[in-house]
Amino acid sequence: MLPISILDQTPINKGQTVTEALNHTLELAQLADQSGYTRYFLSEHHNLKDVVGTSPEILIMYLLDHTKQMRIGSGGVMLQHYHPLKVIEQFHLMDKLSDQRVDLAVGKAPGGYPKVVDLLQEELQKPLKHFDEKFSLLNQLNTQTYTGHSEYEGIRTAHRDETDGPVPVYLLGTSEHSAIQAAEAQTGIVYAYFINSDLSELEKALKAYKSRYPKGRFIVSIPAVVTADGNQKLPFRFSQRHYELTFEDGSRIVLNTKQQVDEYRSESEKSFEVVEKKMKIISGSKEEVINTLNEINRSGLIDEWMLHMPVQSHKLRMNTVRELAPVNSK
Repeated sequence: MLPISILDQTPINKGQTVTEALNHTLELAQLADQSGYTRYFLSEHHNLKDVVGTSPEILIMYLLDHTKQMRIGSGGVMLQHYHPLKVIEQFHLMDKLSDQRVDLAVGKAPGGYPKVVDLLQEELQKPLKHFDEKFSLLNQLNTQTYTGHSEYEGIRTAHRDETDGPVPVYLLGTSEHSAIQAAEAQTGIVYAYFINSDLSELEKALKAYKSRYPKGRFIVSIPAVVTADGNQKLPFRFSQRHYELTFEDGSRIVLNTKQQVDEYRSESEKSFEVVEKKMKIISGSKEEVINTLNEINRSGLIDEWMLHMPVQSHKLRMNTVRELAPVNSK
């Protein structure tokens, strides 16, 4: 089986406290660390009722202090809200404090509804810089190599020793366009198969990326849970629908419920189209899940799986991590 990692959004259940939700993330990360998982990514969302992961940078440092070998990273920093210099300064410093166990993944999505997004961007220069421009600057600051004249040349971060290399960077994406963008920037990519589960689209993205950047790392984040503990079936309920909002400029975001769509519409001044889609969650026994993953990787071009468990049951999430643990596949 390919190397396997985890994407954790730190879900919070109805009636649960924030402390309990954060403790579940810690427990899951420590189990993954002991079980041979490659990396553990933490998401960024703002003002959402069912997740509490608002600041991946802080959670990253917390988990680095409570794990021993697994890489810890963002999944991801929503770059449109921040200046690339500040992001790189933070991750270079975290990298120095953690013996180089930090990864930086960045995303294009807002990570929240219009009201909180406007608040996050209130003090940024308007009009906002395009994501592509910020992504390019982020990579230049990370590698300390600048194209042409740059006002940032000579800026120093926590990476000042000759032995310091750049922090590994990944772009979150769901399309061939994102794959090409990551390849041309020579960064890794985390393809969100849990958002776009069209196999033909995945194949296009894989081929586009690998043809341009053969040594790049193509990670596929898959929605999966192991719903059996030995011979015992575990309770499993899941809303297999989500809603894709497409705006006039072609940008897209994905929401999980009709209520979230209604809340977003009440805060947004932009018009958008809504398409209801089914999330093809992979579930069953350990063997059934692994067989499905092998079918998805029919081209053999995928480098790594990233496990996204879109369920609120902590017991089910822990069981999935135990069952799919790399130490059990050796």
